[in-house]
Amino acid sequence: MSASRIGILGGSFDPAHLGHLHVARAAHDELLLDEVRLLPAHRPPHKPARLLASDEHRAAMVERLARLEPWLRVDLRELRRSGTSYTYDTLVEMRREPTAAAAELFFLIGSDSLADFPDWRRADELVGLATFVTVPRDAASLALARANVSARLGPAAAARLLAHVLPVEPLSISSSQVRALVLAGRPIVDFVPRSIAEYIAEHRLYCEPA
Repeated sequence: MSASRIGILGGSFDPAHLGHLHVARAAHDELLLDEVRLLPAHRPPHKPARLLASDEHRAAMVERLARLEPWLRVDLRELRRSGTSYTYDTLVEMRREPTAAAAELFFLIGSDSLADFPDWRRADELVGLATFVTVPRDAASLALARANVSARLGPAAAARLLAHVLPVEPLSISSSQVRALVLAGRPIVDFVPRSIAEYIAEHRLYCEPA
């Protein structure tokens, strides 16, 4: 049997939106993935003060997003861990599990996050734990990220990290945009699945200024 191919899409998911789904679908189709795991962070190391919804609410919204495709999975390990969520710790943990030990892991990373990758915990070792696939936000952010990675990582690690770019047209949707619309009392059904829009309204999330 061939090894399974597992995509990993991490983030704060505050809230989960159609842009996340768009990236997951593109990765699933382009990389021939068996599944894509949605991995909400407990405390993202580079934006610790920006989480506005609780872990419980964010997990519930990710669960609703995952219901839209049979190959989407929800991985809550970072929410269950205390402290800051480090990708290195997560991938090491996954590699110890039977379902992922022999799998090909594809970690999806936005070009905006790629620029910060040299500051990630054990960055040079991290690139050996999965195939990193860049999701371009725009040409400028991709070029900036490539330059920063090339300047600050070792040549071998940089080459491996920059080898794969997902050919996907970006959707101009962000969690901060969704939160701003909610705060302004405007509809969000064009930006999030209806089930998530209903959940946000039911629990009155993002109705207060940050």
